[in-house]
Amino acid sequence: MLDEAETWQKLDSHDHIVDVVDFGGEPLPWIAMEYMDGGHLGERSGEMDLRRAVSMAIAITGGVRHAHRRGVAHLDLKPENILFRSVEDSWDIPKVGDWGLSRHLLDNSKSVRGLSPQYAAPEQFDEDFGPSDDITDIYQLGAVFYELVTGEPPFEGKPATAMHKVLNEQPTPPSEIVDVPEELDNILLTALAKQKSDRYRTIEYLEDALLDLYDRL
Repeated sequence: MLDEAETWQKLDSHDHIVDVVDFGGEPLPWIAMEYMDGGHLGERSGEMDLRRAVSMAIAITGGVRHAHRRGVAHLDLKPENILFRSVEDSWDIPKVGDWGLSRHLLDNSKSVRGLSPQYAAPEQFDEDFGPSDDITDIYQLGAVFYELVTGEPPFEGKPATAMHKVLNEQPTPPSEIVDVPEELDNILLTALAKQKSDRYRTIEYLEDALLDLYDRL
């Protein structure tokens, strides 16, 4: 836990990563984090206008990109791990938190304990899809942003049902659920590709695609 807290603290200089205030090992391991008073992304999914939602997606992607450049993949991105800090007279600031599973999941890639199946990538269930790594985060961001826009995850159901869908079914294009441009369909469905080689090669490509879309809105 302390190793993970130290890793997280090295990332928190970014505006869209939750700050680690301090941590220690006595009397029990503990970590003190920035107070995020605005709830989490899951409480706002499907409620934002498209321009604001894409702006939020760009900010969140920027936080994860910052971590990737420092060799850290999150591997458990989901709406509940993206928290808001309230800002007066402006949009609340989204920040990515809970980086504590990253080391555990990389070291135990065959384990699905602790994962949320609705947002997990195929390779986190089946090693035939390859190892879990930074490209796994791209899939998970696709799932999070899909819910941000449509109000529902790409695959729903009880854990076993959701896992089966992640491995075997294709998500419904967002434009068939809500009124969004087909360009957003292409971005999210690319991020949600089953095969890692069919997703964006790096998180920078995902960020660029979102920025291009934002400029057109």
